[in-house]
Amino acid sequence: MTPFGALLLLTLLLPLRSLPAQEAINAGMPASSTAAIRIWSLTGSIRLTTWARDSVSVRGRVDRSVGRFYLGGTREALKLGVESATGVSPGGTADLEIRVPADARLWITSAAAELDLTLDGGSATIVTVGSRVRVAGRAHEVSVETIDGNVELAFDGEAARARTASGTVVVRGVIQQLNAATVSAALLIGMEGKVQSVELQTTSGEIAFKGDLLPDGRLHAETHGGEIELRLPPHLGAQWHLVSFGAGIVNQLVPASVVVAGPGKGEWHFTTGDGRASVDVRTFKGSVTLIPRFEP
Repeated sequence: MTPFGALLLLTLLLPLRSLPAQEAINAGMPASSTAAIRIWSLTGSIRLTTWARDSVSVRGRVDRSVGRFYLGGTREALKLGVESATGVSPGGTADLEIRVPADARLWITSAAAELDLTLDGGSATIVTVGSRVRVAGRAHEVSVETIDGNVELAFDGEAARARTASGTVVVRGVIQQLNAATVSAALLIGMEGKVQSVELQTTSGEIAFKGDLLPDGRLHAETHGGEIELRLPPHLGAQWHLVSFGAGIVNQLVPASVVVAGPGKGEWHFTTGDGRASVDVRTFKGSVTLIPRFEP
């Protein structure tokens, strides 16, 4: 018998491993247009979208080893998700497709489930350990906290807050008030319109911001060991305060005659245009790079 034949025979003699038993989910219940909805699922994926109906719909599948699916509550406040047995680590996955009213208020908790939300109003608060989180569409307010997961915010809205330890934060769209922070990962921000307030902070990651500010807008970016790159319109009127103790400033945006050294080493203060906006940037070891951003 050839070696391949012996291997094939051995494979056929091995006991078959049964696949995890699965529960098919097809559930729903009435919900008001502004219902408070809590969602809990440790693993797998959650794909959430909104619709024009006053109800919640859930479809998907859940490996029985993960836990038991539940949905309950009232029209104004309800909860759904997959509840694991006490003291048992889930051994499979739970994949859920959820539809909620457009103005619902969402609270989502997970350990490692992939979260993909497309909103059309309302708000979302998301807390995870290592989930990849993506929020798109339109929302009043979104807050994301995760330890290891990457965060992508690609929506138009009033306010957003993102916190990670080692996960990268990527932001697109037009968010009037953005507050984002990491410990060791990058903050990559590309706004498509004028915004009111941007607060960016990381310990060792890089910061890259591309966008524009309202006439009285504010941009604050701070990192200890990372580089900072700002792509801003040449016409921006602002009070500028730049600090780079380690690598200095690379200026392609502001006329050199305008840039004035501050009282301390590695510090610059100057004004452009009407000076109504504010740009405050600090990095202790990295450089600050200013690049002009032109409208397409």
